Order: sequence, then structure tokens, then C-alpha cells
Amino acid sequence: MTLPALARIRQIARAGDTLRAWRMFEASALPQSSAPEALSLKGRLLKDRGLRSEGEEGRELLQQAQAAYLAAAGDRRATYPLINAATIAFLNDRVDEARGIARHILEILRSGAHEQETRYWLAATEAEALLLLDDAKASRETLERAMAAAPEAWEDHAVTLRQFRQILKRLGRSPDLFDHLEPPPSLYFYGIIGLPDDESEARAKLEQALDEIRPGAVFGALAAGADILVAELALARGARLHVVLPTSIARFRDISVRQYGMRWVERFDRLVEEADVVDVLGGNSELSQAAILDGSRVAMGLALRHARILATRALALHVSRGTDDAGGWEADWRARGLLVRELVLDETLPPRGGGLAPASSRAILGSPGPLPPISGGIPVEEISGEGGTIRAFADLPTAMDHALAVLRSAPDLQLGLDQRAVALDHNLEIDGELAILLARAAPSGSICASWPQAAALDLLTPDCRFESAGEIVTAMGDVPIGLFCPRSAF
Repeated sequence: MTLPALARIRQIARAGDTLRAWRMFEASALPQSSAPEALSLKGRLLKDRGLRSEGEEGRELLQQAQAAYLAAAGDRRATYPLINAATIAFLNDRVDEARGIARHILEILRSGAHEQETRYWLAATEAEALLLLDDAKASRETLERAMAAAPEAWEDHAVTLRQFRQILKRLGRSPDLFDHLEPPPSLYFYGIIGLPDDESEARAKLEQALDEIRPGAVFGALAAGADILVAELALARGARLHVVLPTSIARFRDISVRQYGMRWVERFDRLVEEADVVDVLGGNSELSQAAILDGSRVAMGLALRHARILATRALALHVSRGTDDAGGWEADWRARGLLVRELVLDETLPPRGGGLAPASSRAILGSPGPLPPISGGIPVEEISGEGGTIRAFADLPTAMDHALAVLRSAPDLQLGLDQRAVALDHNLEIDGELAILLARAAPSGSICASWPQAAALDLLTPDCRFESAGEIVTAMGDVPIGLFCPRSAF
């Protein structure tokens, strides 16, 4: 196992896909390795599993994790494995043992005779040891110093803050003690299409809103009007731009941008070039209201995912005319108890161009072979034949519930899941081809889904979280995928 592969497993674990990371670890030679890097990774994975388990099983996994970290430290003055061993002991109700290790770590740090680490991790380790000793004031001051030494290391900050919040919970202290140090929020944006030539009112209101929110990353489409203006102003403030388009770039540009004037086309093209990521929902050949809603849900799911990875919060910015009805996306967002910042512009409704195709949303579940009958989550359409079985559902949560019921009935099946807006006269056999291909690529007992479409589940069904897993090569081209393995497989 090479160091890049070790880093890949660590990255997958950090993203929250504990099962996949553990399977990759077990499939390697790492479980038998005595190398400190392998033992530390083993401790990390066992800790994640232990915290997700209950009762005696959880306690045993945490004890194994602590042992792995202590073995990684050995006789070395290595603060990284030692602080992890201390925190795991604390979370496993071995408080005296945890505090004994914490005091030893502080002695090592104050002596200066410790293994080399970055300034951030040394100070963060000291802060964590102090927190384990219930010295919250000193811990807070030390962590502030650590983050000042590496102000842009948001992912490292997130790892630390997640660990500190677990400790605070066990200490019975307020979980918001370190909230002032959390990374900038993720922002989903959605706004009116079309703006007058004089954008001064819209610009002033949006600048004020973004200066107050101070997002680190923004997620949304780039329709002419508020979307494009939000994206431009966010980029100017140093935020990362993640674009999600409900159909191809060319089709979206023609219908949602070009019809409102060439000045918008130039700005759209520039933003596509400057964006960190541009995701296109490839299954939608036409632009429709169903495709737009699907795209909104994907963008919201990605914003939530980004916030979770960075241990920060997510909110939405809705730019409206005041008379506009709340969209379906807003109901989904508010149902999670998430904040929507409303910004009303005093603009008249501009002329709307044509071009939106009639369509409905479908979540399509595929299998290379027959699927067992399941009483829950009745599909709206179904076909089967030599090529496999396809079941279509009106929404992703229903399809996902059905897929999980299928795997409970037949745990070794391979399933594929695709989400798309389909025409009223659509052909399910054709629309379901990708779901069958995805199923053939799925490991036994798992679900392989089109990506980023599956990210919508981070919003709609947070317990069913897919992880991005690269691409598969098909006759349709290279298809980005996500994987989901039921946790019951542990």
C-alpha cells in the first residue's frame, strides 16, 4: 500500500464514508502492518466505527482504536497518535486514563523534545489536551493561536472542531464554545431571472448580504440575473464557486441566459471559466421545471456536504421580487430547519423567453437481473427483460427506501440509481439504460448512482449519503458515480 493510497483511504474516511474506507483498508496489507502510519489509520477507522456503534460493540471498537494509536506512538514522543489515543479513551468513559495521556502530551510539548509537526497541529494538540483536562479557557486561547498560524487550513480546522465538540458534549459544556472559530459557511443561492440595465439597487443589496454572510463557497446555477450577479460578487470576495446546471452548458446558455441579452452571455461564460467546479446533470437533454428543481436539490445537497466536511453551517440566499411564490427547493431546505436569507428586489417581472420543455422527475432504479417484489415504495413504472429490471419512482427518497428494502431482502444484489427529468412521452427502457450500467458497476450489496445527482439525498434523506467514487467508462461516455453501502454491512 503506497502513501498516496493511504491518503486516499484517509480522505474517504474524512468525507464520512466509513464503510468504504474500512473495506479498502481490509482489502490491503495494512491490517498486518506495524508501520506507524498504518496503525494510525487503523485507529482512525476503528474510532469512526466505534462512535457509530452502540453498547459493548462500540466500547470494544473504541478500545481497539485507542490501542492502535498507542501502538503507533510506541516509544516515540509522537503527539499526533497520543492525543488521538487520549481523546478516544475520554469518549470511551476512561477519563482518568485519558487525562493521564493528556498530561504526558503537555509535558512533551513544553519540553520541545517532540517529533516534528506543523505549528498548527502542535498548537491544536495542546488545545485538545487542555480541553481533556477541562481547562476550556486555556484550550480556547491555544486553539485561536493555532488557527491564526494557518488561517486557510479549513479542512484541518474542521477535523479539530469536530473532535472538540465531541469532547464538549461528554464534558457537559456548551457546544458553541468554539463556534467563533468555525470555517465560513456554505451558501446555496437562487434568484430572479433578468435584471434591468441599471443593476445598482441589486448590487448594493447583494453586496451587503454577502458581506454579512461571508461565505467560503457558493453553490447554484448561473441564470441571467440574480444568479450571475451573486456568483460574481461572491468570487470577488474570495469565495469558491460551484456551479450546478440542470442541463448541458450550451442548452442552459441558450434558454436561461442568451434570451436576456448578450451582456449576460459574456458574464456567464466568464463565470464558467472561473468556477472551481461545474457540474452538469447529464441525463437531462432539455431544460424543464423538473430539471431545474432537480438541479436546485443537487446544489443544496452539495452545499450541505461541503458544510459537513468543514464542520461549518449552510444557509440559502433567495433573491425574489416579493410577489414570487416560494419554490419547491425552499420547502425542502426549510424542512431541514435550515436558514433562508430572503432578499427582495423592487423589480418588475421581465419578459420570459420560451423553451422550457414539459417533463416530470423520475428516480430510476436498475438491476442486471430480476428484483424481488417489495411492498413499500411502489414504483410508478416497471419493465424487466433479458437486459435487467428497471423501476421508476416519482422522487429520490422513495426510490432509495425501495432500494434499501430490496437489499434487505437480497443482500448480494447490485443496484444502480439514476435521477433525471423525463419527457411526457418518454421510453423507460431507454431512460433506464444508465441505471442498468450503474448497477453492473456496483459492488455486491451496494448502490451505484449517477453523480452529482445522488448528492440531492444529502438534503432529502441525510442518512443515505453517497460518496463520490470517480467514473465508469460506458458507451455513453465517462459517467461520474457515487457509491452507497448500507452500514448494516459492518
